[in-house]
Amino acid sequence: MKNILIPINFNYNDYAAIDYAIKFFEKAPCHFYFFNNFDLEIHGLNAIELLQADEDWYEKPKKDSENKTRAVLQKYRYNNRAKEHFFSAVIEGTSLIKGLKKTIKEKGIDIVLLAGKNNSTKNNSKYHPDTKRIIENIGECPVIILPPSVKFQQSPEFVFVLNSRKEPSKLEIQNWCELVKITKGTIKIVKLTANNKKYSPKQSNNSLLQLSINMHSDNAVEIDYIDTMKEIKELTNDCSGKIICLVDRKPSIWRKCGFTTSWISNFGPLWNTPLITLQG
Repeated sequence: MKNILIPINFNYNDYAAIDYAIKFFEKAPCHFYFFNNFDLEIHGLNAIELLQADEDWYEKPKKDSENKTRAVLQKYRYNNRAKEHFFSAVIEGTSLIKGLKKTIKEKGIDIVLLAGKNNSTKNNSKYHPDTKRIIENIGECPVIILPPSVKFQQSPEFVFVLNSRKEPSKLEIQNWCELVKITKGTIKIVKLTANNKKYSPKQSNNSLLQLSINMHSDNAVEIDYIDTMKEIKELTNDCSGKIICLVDRKPSIWRKCGFTTSWISNFGPLWNTPLITLQG
């Protein structure tokens, strides 16, 4: 049973993300958790004003969140006929990251899947602040970031990008291979290198290649070499059913404090293609 956490804010892109997740895991037993965190809007209030705030001030955001989340639950419980799909809600009156981390730990979450958001600054080369916070701080499990209004395409091609920043762990590779199997997808490995050396299976000791080839023993795994990450974005411009997979280091104390940023955040969003982030 896969436990999938989907942050929602009750907009159109959130429903598209839920629909994508259901199609992605159509053949797999899954428990989908719809996560919403509500803001008490205490910014600008002093201690006296907080003490004087009545019960309605505290309860109204919570009730609004509960009512809206309940409506989403009812919709998907009624419309989804998969016997091995289950739906629950998680509501937290706390910050986004704190609430996500708590839920990941308590519910044993395997994957966080979220809808891409349009950047409020109209800068399409940067992630929305909420998405960036998740990339920077959530390292407990893989994160799938979907472009706005994306639709699942059957038998997607999983493009795993290898670079010198961090090698994926064996567990991350196994989990990634399982996603490929679930969707009956194919594998392509892209190596970021300046040498463009030819690949020889006998010379490679890379665990990713070994596991991938073992899993797809009837098909050769295609391997490409690129010089820059810009070529990855060019690869995704055709909307041809690809899913890009990038490996990042686990968030350091410096990153959690905001002194450094993830290279995936700096790489920027893919507007046509889903992205899976793994931790090395």
